[in-house]
Amino acid sequence: MHLKDTCLPGVWRSRKALKIGFLAVFLIGLISICFWTGIDTITSKLEGTQLVIWGLRANGHDDKTEQSISQGTPDAIEDAREQYYRLLDQSLEKMNLMPLGHYHSEVPSLYSGPRGILKQINNAKSTHINAYLGKREKDDEDVCGQLRFSKSNEKEDLDIKYSEAKQLGSEVNTDALLRYLNVSGYGTKVPKINMSKMENNHWYRFSGSAIWLEDQQCYFEVDRVMYAPKSRSVPWLSLIWMQLFDKNFNEIKNKRLRFMDLSSEEIEKVLSELRKEDVNKDEEKRERVLDKISIKFPTVMDISFTTEDFGRPQGPEDPRIFARLDDEGKTEPVVIFNQVNDLNQRAMFVGFPLRRKSSNAEHSVPTIQFNFRPETKLKLKSIEKNWMPFVEKAADSNIVSFIYELDPLSILQCTLDDGLCVMVQKAEDKGTRMGAQVSLRGGTNFIPIPEIVMNEIFTKEEMAKYNIKIWISFIKYHGWESGCGTSTYRPALSALIKTNDNYRIGMMSGAFDFGIDVLSFDGKSVKCDAGGPNVLTPNSIPFWKVMKLNKNNDGEKSKGDKNEEKSKDKKDGEKSNDTKETNEVVDEPKDSSMPSYRDLMGLTISEADRNVKILFINNLVNYLASSFKKSFRDNLQGFGDNSAQEMVDIEKCAAYDFLQYCKDYEKAH
Repeated sequence: MHLKDTCLPGVWRSRKALKIGFLAVFLIGLISICFWTGIDTITSKLEGTQLVIWGLRANGHDDKTEQSISQGTPDAIEDAREQYYRLLDQSLEKMNLMPLGHYHSEVPSLYSGPRGILKQINNAKSTHINAYLGKREKDDEDVCGQLRFSKSNEKEDLDIKYSEAKQLGSEVNTDALLRYLNVSGYGTKVPKINMSKMENNHWYRFSGSAIWLEDQQCYFEVDRVMYAPKSRSVPWLSLIWMQLFDKNFNEIKNKRLRFMDLSSEEIEKVLSELRKEDVNKDEEKRERVLDKISIKFPTVMDISFTTEDFGRPQGPEDPRIFARLDDEGKTEPVVIFNQVNDLNQRAMFVGFPLRRKSSNAEHSVPTIQFNFRPETKLKLKSIEKNWMPFVEKAADSNIVSFIYELDPLSILQCTLDDGLCVMVQKAEDKGTRMGAQVSLRGGTNFIPIPEIVMNEIFTKEEMAKYNIKIWISFIKYHGWESGCGTSTYRPALSALIKTNDNYRIGMMSGAFDFGIDVLSFDGKSVKCDAGGPNVLTPNSIPFWKVMKLNKNNDGEKSKGDKNEEKSKDKKDGEKSNDTKETNEVVDEPKDSSMPSYRDLMGLTISEADRNVKILFINNLVNYLASSFKKSFRDNLQGFGDNSAQEMVDIEKCAAYDFLQYCKDYEKAH
């Protein structure tokens, strides 16, 4: 039955004034409803063309248009449907929740960060990176000297600029953690836990990993919070803490994010509940209703984990976050972590914090354990950790790749709907054979080199012929008895290259510390402490914004420089440069010594497994572009006879560089 049929046809047609009055009352009522909820429960009763006509009446269309809908005119139906979703979205926006938004967001990259802002670092410090790259022709003398990158133009500025690291977020919220343990039941289920005896200084927050969510306009970060009442080397429990930050990395508290897998009908139902008087007047009831379609931050990532006493730490460890595009082009955060499973294996899992709770699930965040597909006849190790994610095709977002091992290089591809994996590349050699001294243990997510940079390094013909892709990451060195403390952890820069179907490590650097005097493991000084490791860990690359500079002859300032002068945003030693998106070209004076690009990268780090910090990096893109031009084009043939040995040489030289760094750092501390 159509809404029009419920009116008085004779009066409707003969008395224009009555018709106008009726429509006015209807629209006033509609606007009032939209003001409070955006949609009335009446919409849940409308089906087919009824819903469409309702939307059109709200949009002021005439009888002829309504008749065309009744007869199924496609354009009119689509127009009304859009109006219906528009009203629904207005209600969500009123509650500061992401609209359904039946559109595809045009974002240059999953890692380009907030729109329209590229910051140049004031009072930046500089560091030189010793990077080692592949070289097809080299003699046996001084192999590392031949692989080490050196700039060809002395005027070229290839030093990396970086800011001072600043604390990210607040300290551990022990009250919230205790509430979670009580509500979830883990407080009584986890062995050894006695909530009445938990002390604040037994909790530690570190390993923070973040990503920018364009559709939500915030950074989403996951941290590991660890409970270790006896010794930090023997934790009893770990949880994943989730929090949000604005574009300047200021924490946003009490903000809600909507679940991404909701239908319009499910949202309508909740909006109708919120309109009820008893819900509106009771804040606790209102929060419970909102929990059906959203999650409030900051909070614990509520996942299922075994509480069997296997003598191992309980709960998830080492969370890493990356982004995927859902079917509507929106950015969804995906969290990977390791934890002990029911078979007493430390396995890898994936969690989806912005998906709704399954109807039969005990805990709210859906998770899946990764495993090999049965037909591969492969088995995971008893301890799995340090998988490094990267996305090969943003459009094919249900598949994620991992560096399973760095030395020797092994690559997995897994599907996110079932967690099943295949080994797409596994090296047969034994790698550098330096395991007794140095190992490469995970690091940040791998992010792609921007397309504008790739197009300058390689020709279109080379890109098409070899299907070239390059990702970069900050990996983590672990050296035993190599310098400071019982062992030393430090970041290093690495590049993964794919030509056709073959992967290889094409570049690796020695270690660096961004000028940080690293906190000792006991947290009491920055001196080398023989009682524990000296730890500086790279956790994630939340964003990397890159802009190409176009050099001209008139010597005028670039748009970026002009905006830079106008900027008033000088928080935390940085100044805002309101240049546009990743692919924009900006004029610069013609000078061969000037960089080709301007960039800004964020990097989250942790010291001594005690904190989460963020620092910013400039000029990395120019270093990479220059080094890649010099090396990579000579190595496009993929895996030739010497490619495996080439990777070993690169990693060995970088590892020797790291060991020398450790000795120098120990002398200085």
